[in-house]
Amino acid sequence: MASRILSPRLGLRGAQHIQTQIRIQCQLEPRRCLSLTARLQFASKKSPTKQSSPSSSKATSKAKTKPYQPQPTPNKSQSQPPPQSKTTNPNSSSKAESLDVLWKQRRVPLIFAGAAAFCIALYTSLLITKLTKAGDACTVHGDATPTGLPQDLTSALASPNQESLDPEKLRQTAEDFDRDLNLPERLSGVRRLRKNLAARAKGHVLEVSIGTGRNLSFYDWTDLVADYLSSPEATAERQRAHMDRLIWETSADGSSKKINSAPERKAIGSLEGEILSFTGLDISPDMLSIARSRVRENVPGLEQIMHKRRREPMPRNVSEGEGAVVVDVLDSKVRLFMGDAQSFLPPPLNTAATSTELKKYDTILQTFGLCSVADPSKLLSNMASVIKPDTGRIILLEHGRGLYDWINSKLDQFALPHFRRYGCWWNRDIEAIVRDAAKRVPGLEVVGVERPFMTHFGTTLVIELRVRSRTGEEQTTAWAQAQAQEGGGR
Repeated sequence: MASRILSPRLGLRGAQHIQTQIRIQCQLEPRRCLSLTARLQFASKKSPTKQSSPSSSKATSKAKTKPYQPQPTPNKSQSQPPPQSKTTNPNSSSKAESLDVLWKQRRVPLIFAGAAAFCIALYTSLLITKLTKAGDACTVHGDATPTGLPQDLTSALASPNQESLDPEKLRQTAEDFDRDLNLPERLSGVRRLRKNLAARAKGHVLEVSIGTGRNLSFYDWTDLVADYLSSPEATAERQRAHMDRLIWETSADGSSKKINSAPERKAIGSLEGEILSFTGLDISPDMLSIARSRVRENVPGLEQIMHKRRREPMPRNVSEGEGAVVVDVLDSKVRLFMGDAQSFLPPPLNTAATSTELKKYDTILQTFGLCSVADPSKLLSNMASVIKPDTGRIILLEHGRGLYDWINSKLDQFALPHFRRYGCWWNRDIEAIVRDAAKRVPGLEVVGVERPFMTHFGTTLVIELRVRSRTGEEQTTAWAQAQAQEGGGR
């Protein structure tokens, strides 16, 4: 229609018809009214003024005697809103169109940004709500001993009369405590960090402060149960998967790159993700009852040989420096112990070996444990004593003081409510504690410290440690120091 407006051959009748159509169009689509009217005015200014011929004068007179009668407007237009006035601002329509184009071109990033903002706001509101809900009746002073447990389980742990406790009620408390962590860990990315941590485990694995076993679903149990469940075909597939790990390296985004075309053959259990035995330790029998259920659910084949609930009561009275067995299956390849990691760490599976190096673990994992013990330096020293020198790794996932003063002040402000609810001090300077322990413990070295997630402001840490084997001179010095301490004690 717009192209016809610019034609000078339409004549008066045609122009009147076009004007009528424009009015109808303005009633149906008010947004187009302004542009169509402007183009009509432009056409009238540009149309040439020529001397009309006799035929054209006859057509003009005929048009005057018999004017054109436009068709009546349809009933549909009566229900439409009245056309906009001539003073309508053209910028409003252009802005609306630009927003519409922006939405179509940037739909996915905008949706992702909105979802991320919603998750951060939801996580922050949940965190603040939980902290402010902490009971004021609970009197806890700032230097109280952390246990990593809610207040009810901490009281049960310190109760002198363990026989009078209701195990079902305490188990329900542990289940509620574990369930409350699901949404915050998903929103904050902690669940992903747990998965990455478990993927780095290899060989004989010890998990300290296992709690309710929130990492158990992320371990690869294939190599551990291969001798019990695998057929010859599955064993061959296991060997092929092992060789693929030697040749290909898989990054965090799932892509693979070739790292070695002719790899040296290594034993199974020497690569990350290949677990030969697993041992878990925690101080709370009620938390371990949940971990036992998770072991049964996640390790293939254990549902057929383990009862759903432990028939005998959970052990509760353990002397200092000792531990009690909760789970021991698959020829002791899967074990759970109850005990205090500051004074007791169970030996690895191959205790019958004569070599001291073989009586140590290849990997020690701990998630949010240094904030939950009275003496974190002592715990680090104990872990260093049972890790294989040079090749073994201690991997920690912790939370503590961040990189900025304002976030640290908030941690200090809410430290007591957080302790009352979760039993840990989240405002400890974990990196300083670890580096100080590395100076005190012989051979202990910090391999790396990472602070993932910019939105955590440095409060979440992934720390990797190792123990360097001592030279002959260092061993002689250590022996001399030990002899001097023994002589001084006499």
